[in-house]
Amino acid sequence: MRLYHGAEGLTAIAKRIALLTQTLAAELQDNGFELQNKNYFDTITLRINNAEKIREISESHEMNFYFPSQNLVTISLDETTSRNDVLNIISVFASSEGIDTSVATFDHESDLENIPGALTRTSGFLLHPVFNMYHSETEMMRYLKVLENKDLSLTFSMIALGSCTMKLNAATELIPVSWAHFSRIHPFAPQNQTAGYQYVIKDLEKLLCTITGFAACSLQPNSGAQGEFAGLLAIHRYHESRSDTHRNIILIPISAHGTNPASAVMAGFKVVATKCDEEGNIDIDDLRLQAEKYKDSLAGLMVTYPSTHGVFEEGIREICKIVHDHGGLVYMDGANMNAQAGFTSPGIIGADVCHLNLHKTFAIPHGAAARAWVPFV
Repeated sequence: MRLYHGAEGLTAIAKRIALLTQTLAAELQDNGFELQNKNYFDTITLRINNAEKIREISESHEMNFYFPSQNLVTISLDETTSRNDVLNIISVFASSEGIDTSVATFDHESDLENIPGALTRTSGFLLHPVFNMYHSETEMMRYLKVLENKDLSLTFSMIALGSCTMKLNAATELIPVSWAHFSRIHPFAPQNQTAGYQYVIKDLEKLLCTITGFAACSLQPNSGAQGEFAGLLAIHRYHESRSDTHRNIILIPISAHGTNPASAVMAGFKVVATKCDEEGNIDIDDLRLQAEKYKDSLAGLMVTYPSTHGVFEEGIREICKIVHDHGGLVYMDGANMNAQAGFTSPGIIGADVCHLNLHKTFAIPHGAAARAWVPFV
């Protein structure tokens, strides 16, 4: 966005939003509504007499406002807001007061009185030439292609390591993400307006439970690292529920993803590294030794399966059993779950918790994760 619009374009967008918001605030005050915030950029809060009446009228016009209380309403505008949108908002508030007509004066030469001078930027920004060269779709696409050609991709070569790069999202799989049905929903939209989203979410959770062999699934984590953290917190709460708060050791093979030990420490555990053999597989004898050594304080094991180097380690069931026999739970890093799907599952292997990188297993855009687990009873 910064490349495409540049400093001049971003300033124009911001000024337009601020002027529309100022126009909206002025017209609503003229209709008798009390503005609560003197200084504002894109968001205003007004005192009202009846939130339910305004909510009913606004929803009948397919508009949602935020109501902090029965006497307050908050409205935010953005770069997609048009003059007609502003008029429609004014109309809703006018109707709530029994006013049949609504007007607005859009004066683009007005000063932005709602923004204090002390907050007005006077220095330059985005001064590098790259921010002032590509202001058409054709120029931008050509520049992105130049950047793409500088990178190593599956088009030209194999990528030695990095499971996030070991997949290719087809354009046809990404197209639906741009559909307004998916991309335009507001995160605070009322539940009665999101039945389709709720169906898709619940259906995906059921499918993921089937694929993993687990009893429950959450789509709340939004990255692999957050999935790790959430899974470890689940293990922590399991031991806590059994009054085993002394169990604070997490075993992690030295071949694990780098985020594993970081997530374990963040979740309040102490990390003990276990060895790997010459081929990079988990050294089961050393794992058994460490599990026995820490049997009274063992909370669990973090394991990546297939391993980071892409191998289905034959001893995975034995590995899980060793941890279980010594009082711990197994967290499986599902970064490579796409390799398991249809062949095996964490539930079959013996894992208790796992996260799935959905951008790899299902070729959706990068940055989605899920956490699945078995009931800890």
